[in-house]
Amino acid sequence: MSTPKEIIVVLLVLLCLPFTALAQSDVSLEVSVKDLKEIDLRLQERDILKSLNSEKDKTISELEKSLALAQKELELERRENEINQRIIAVKDMEITALNRNFDQMKEIADRAIKLAETSKPQSNWQLYGILGLAAFAIGALIAQ
Repeated sequence: MSTPKEIIVVLLVLLCLPFTALAQSDVSLEVSVKDLKEIDLRLQERDILKSLNSEKDKTISELEKSLALAQKELELERRENEINQRIIAVKDMEITALNRNFDQMKEIADRAIKLAETSKPQSNWQLYGILGLAAFAIGALIAQ
């Protein structure tokens, strides 16, 4: 469908054509209904193309926005992945340190046990036994 503005333009063209034909006597212009329909069709197609172009531009801008968002999400995922890898590396280092500390504590505990065994005061039951026997013998000799 034609807009009123286009209809006015076509009518003005039709009105001006006879005057231009008279002004240029050596060139005669004849506009048929078929030509006018073709002009009207082209004008309509032009509006359709304009609307299609505006829709295309709108779609392109929306796609560019979604692409920018997807790129931001991808960058954030990359950063998150790097942070996770660093966390895993720190945990591995912590596990290694704990294992090393456990081995060292085991060695220290073994040394402490050995030291406790060697410096443990021994019971002097043998000495007490000998002293007790000597006291009994002295008491028996004195009693006789």
